Amino acid sequence: MTPAPVDHDERRARLTEVLLDVVAEGGLEAATIRTVAAAAGVSIGTVQHYFKTKDDMLGHAYRTVGQEIGDRAEQQAEGATSWKEAIRAILLELLPLDERRAKGYRVSVAFASRATWNPELGAELRKDLKELQDIFVDMLQQAGVPDAEREATTLLALNAGLAEPLIYGDGTPEQVVAALDAYLDRVF
Repeated sequence: MTPAPVDHDERRARLTEVLLDVVAEGGLEAATIRTVAAAAGVSIGTVQHYFKTKDDMLGHAYRTVGQEIGDRAEQQAEGATSWKEAIRAILLELLPLDERRAKGYRVSVAFASRATWNPELGAELRKDLKELQDIFVDMLQQAGVPDAEREATTLLALNAGLAEPLIYGDGTPEQVVAALDAYLDRVF
């Protein structure tokens, strides 16, 4: 009997979903080839076919989350009626305001932690942060905001700081959004 053909894209997507759940629930330490295989109900060799190393897995998870966040942020920003509203929409997508965004945030933090000691992952993270910074600088310049580069840096730092109370359980989404809105009101 011939085995059924394998849909490699579907299998990779399923392993990615399991990987994201493992990282979001147990952190980077939990994301081993063995734990992903067990959680997915497949062999270690199957996982290794798609991800040779833990860094490969984590990099793929980071890129997947980044693409999803980027797509949602772009969609939200396209519906905005002002630069302020567009920037706010992007920043809200980056904040862990619900379980979906919190899961993505946890994966991003795990990747950033690993990137601190891995030059290849660090280069990827710096490239992505620079791209986001450039997007905000461009939007702020088009909105006529003085010193757009400084404001873009501040917005990214503020957003990162606002995420912490949500992840660690010390704040509410309402408090965090109110703080973000207050700062945007000062900028615009």
